[in-house]
Amino acid sequence: MSVGPGHYAALSAIVFTLGIYGVLTRSNLVGVLMALILLFAAPVIALVGFTHTGMGGSQPPLGDAFALFAVVGSGVEGAVGIAIALLVWRRTGSSDVDELVEVEG
Repeated sequence: MSVGPGHYAALSAIVFTLGIYGVLTRSNLVGVLMALILLFAAPVIALVGFTHTGMGGSQPPLGDAFALFAVVGSGVEGAVGIAIALLVWRRTGSSDVDELVEVEG
């Protein structure tokens, strides 16, 4: 069995759907952040998969370079998100997303 671009697209769509589901159903701020990181990993899977299946051998692997930048950006987003989650927890004493409506100035 050979893996083609359709398989990578299906895997990327499944990971993206799981990320959306996690963002919409979680009430814990850390769970939402983990789902967002999963959500941002889906395009990286598609990018690397499409470049590996579509390359003829004479082109440089640009998809790997793009994926590296995307993974670094996702890591930075995760670090900033965790820092914000810690600040919210320090201010409110809870990490419940539903209570963020009541946070003022």
